[in-house]
Amino acid sequence: MHERQIRLVVSDFHLGTGSQRGSFNPYEDFHEDERFAEFLEYYTSGEYDEAHVELVLNGDILDLLKVRVGGIFPDAITETIAVDKVRQVLRGHPVFWDAVRAFLRRGRTSVAYLPGNHDIELMLPGPQDALLERIAGEPERHRVQFVTRGESYHLPEGIQIRHGHQWEAIHRFDYRRLTVSRSGREPVINLPWGSLFVLKVLNPAKMERYLVDHIVPLKRLFFAGLFLDFRFTVKTLFRTVYHFIRTRFSRHGNIFRRFVDTLRIMRDEFSPLADFDRLAMRTLRRTQGVHTLITGHSHLPRCRVLENGKLYINTGSWVRVLNLDLAHLGQDTGLTYAVVDSVTGHEPHTTLNRWYGSHKLTRTLEYQG
Repeated sequence: MHERQIRLVVSDFHLGTGSQRGSFNPYEDFHEDERFAEFLEYYTSGEYDEAHVELVLNGDILDLLKVRVGGIFPDAITETIAVDKVRQVLRGHPVFWDAVRAFLRRGRTSVAYLPGNHDIELMLPGPQDALLERIAGEPERHRVQFVTRGESYHLPEGIQIRHGHQWEAIHRFDYRRLTVSRSGREPVINLPWGSLFVLKVLNPAKMERYLVDHIVPLKRLFFAGLFLDFRFTVKTLFRTVYHFIRTRFSRHGNIFRRFVDTLRIMRDEFSPLADFDRLAMRTLRRTQGVHTLITGHSHLPRCRVLENGKLYINTGSWVRVLNLDLAHLGQDTGLTYAVVDSVTGHEPHTTLNRWYGSHKLTRTLEYQG
């Protein structure tokens, strides 16, 4: 009997604490809860009713770096704080998490979660348990897995899925040394510089220009800002330099390791290979036994067949992105994802797709300033 298996790969939803009607939350970037619920309904009914469907949440599904605890964005994140942050996001998006729970209840379904650099907290057992309590009853828990031993999730068909943050020194974290011990106190997560940059630089900047992290590449935004928004740009650049130097002398972590990381960050920023797609495709070319690589992280959807026949896909994001790169100038509306469609005894078919869903004549605006 030929059994059909569907894998849905999504990334970079950046769910925050939600939006309340009539008030503006600059730290909430995800507004597609109903479309996502419709998306899961579509892939578990009709022609997919008899298929096994796996939902692969490929990093940065939750944006825990933009969740306050006690009115601040903590940079010393313990497991207790991490659980609090996860629960805030779960409360902020009831439609989204109800849809995931309904998806798992259908049977013949499963979920794989690969933490990224914005939801590194889900490497820890406490936050994982908080999420499991929300999306899975006891009968479904064995069908949810967290990929935490490394960044890569390997499918037996020769397909590798990875978020992609480990290619950049600014976002790279140590899977073997995820937390830093503190004398007599709860350990804290060993955050990479990129996470501290979000906490100390981007989050304050979003209060003034809430779309600042929707624009790529960031270096071009700063360059243009020197001419178009001088005061804000200089203030943000100063804050960036200050916190970069300050974190080099942080009380958490090894001094030598921080020095080496600093050199790597500078190398990545000034090397042509800092281009994310080039790094991903170089990895794909060199990896034996893998014919397809699916990534996220950059928020830029890609589908490219390499000269050796291998396939590179980036699932993009479900968050709107404004690209200042002249090669890809313009706005991407998001809602992109990958589908791996495989039938027993046949080669898998992998595609990049954009979700449109059903046509709706109106859409409720929770806030319009």
